[in-house]
Amino acid sequence: MGFSHLHLNKNTSLQVTKTKLDSLQRAGVELMIHMCPNCHIQYDRYQSVIEKEYGVEYDMVHMNIAQFVALSMGADPYKVCGFQTHSVPLECFLEKAGII
Repeated sequence: MGFSHLHLNKNTSLQVTKTKLDSLQRAGVELMIHMCPNCHIQYDRYQSVIEKEYGVEYDMVHMNIAQFVALSMGADPYKVCGFQTHSVPLECFLEKAGII
């Protein structure tokens, strides 16, 4: 939906994001890697908003491709990758992956 859509038509933007999250959840996605920084922000920042507003719960986390590559090369999730800035907590995923 793009960055400007979130501000110009928030309800439609959140509904489209919810539809995509629903599809990802049905497919069993646990980690979504985003190439686009705006997409990463849309999904990470607004997943919890959608969960509250629509009474749903998603069991997935979101990373930007640069974070994923850095993490894969052994970078610290917090000091280098900046995972503490995410709205969707990554700790459960990192534990499951044996990273922390």
